[in-house]
Amino acid sequence: MRRPASTRTLLGWVAVALAGVWIAGTVVLIAGTGEQGAADRAQLFSRAQAALDTGDGARLHELLLDAPDRGFAVDYAERLRAAGSPALLPAGQDRAEVRSGPLLVTLSVTEERGRWYLSLLPPGD
Repeated sequence: MRRPASTRTLLGWVAVALAGVWIAGTVVLIAGTGEQGAADRAQLFSRAQAALDTGDGARLHELLLDAPDRGFAVDYAERLRAAGSPALLPAGQDRAEVRSGPLLVTLSVTEERGRWYLSLLPPGD
């Protein structure tokens, strides 16, 4: 049994609309997550310092390789700011230090798939 042409046309438009919503949703989701990592080491330090200066844990999360979730990065940035004025400093080729008041945290600096990240794991020797 064949469906009338108007039903086929309606079903076609519904399929096109669903595909459009799916594509738009995917684009919004990708745009909302931000760009992960940094293009180079200098940009990594610059973007991380800017995130620490403003207490923007969401931006910091984009630069952390192994943060469990965005909430962790938000809390991490808040705690660093609560201790003082966080300053991110290079401490060797594969290390960075965050000094904030009496607090000193050592992070790893690593490159993966052409992107640079800070890692919560201690640097390897």
